[in-house]
Amino acid sequence: MSDMVSLIKENLYCWRYALILASLLSLLSLVSSPSIMANPKSPLVVQIDSFSFPPILHRSESGEFSGTMGETVKKLCEAGDMICSFDVVPLSRAYKNIKSGRTDALITINVGQLNDCCIPSDWASPWRAGFFSTTGLSEIPETPEDLPGKSLIVVLGMRSPYLFAREMDKMAEEKRLDLLKAPNILSSVRMFLANRAPLLWGGEDFEWYIRKIDAEARYDFKPVVELPVVIWINKDKPRVLERFNQAFRTISEAKILTDDFLLRPQIMKERYLDAVLPREM
Repeated sequence: MSDMVSLIKENLYCWRYALILASLLSLLSLVSSPSIMANPKSPLVVQIDSFSFPPILHRSESGEFSGTMGETVKKLCEAGDMICSFDVVPLSRAYKNIKSGRTDALITINVGQLNDCCIPSDWASPWRAGFFSTTGLSEIPETPEDLPGKSLIVVLGMRSPYLFAREMDKMAEEKRLDLLKAPNILSSVRMFLANRAPLLWGGEDFEWYIRKIDAEARYDFKPVVELPVVIWINKDKPRVLERFNQAFRTISEAKILTDDFLLRPQIMKERYLDAVLPREM
């Protein structure tokens, strides 16, 4: 009888040990599960590319990434619990990096050019371009038909002038338009201020260059094109997109954004770091 009792006790002990071991193995499998280890609320490390376009996107004199849109995106990173690193690179490299997956996101205009690889953020801020004039608002073209007979400076490679007038180069070839092409923004502004032509095509950000070169310059500006600047996020990074969109909802509800979805002036003043006027290229 005592042998039977001992046998039962041994079996009970074995079963209890087996249950404890099974529980431990189950717990270990949960802890090592990717869905548990990759805590959706943990900080995300995000690599973001941009290009130099002061005062919107640039590196400051100290080398820190800043700009009006730059600081707004940095605030989105903070609100979304993201550790964002920013690289300011040439435009062609920025596009190559985001398409190849070398970077997670790219801040640039949305004209559908990255739909194959990326998804735009819900956050978007308008970028406006048009004509600067030294001869008054009345001389600024309102339609492409107003261009013949004018003298105009554009930046070589800039696409936005052709959103206004696709036949601009053809007009120049046919001598109906005096079209001067500058190698970069700084050169175009210097040409404009030197009265090489009474009209300059550029974004409203060109005013930053004008003020740096000649704070007393007198001119008019009329925007005729508006495009949204967004954060393009690689399709392979859905959590990054989710964080940015949630962060946009958060800071929108906090009412710290202007009508153009940039940080309000007082907040911007505390964060913004100015750029140095680039050298001639």
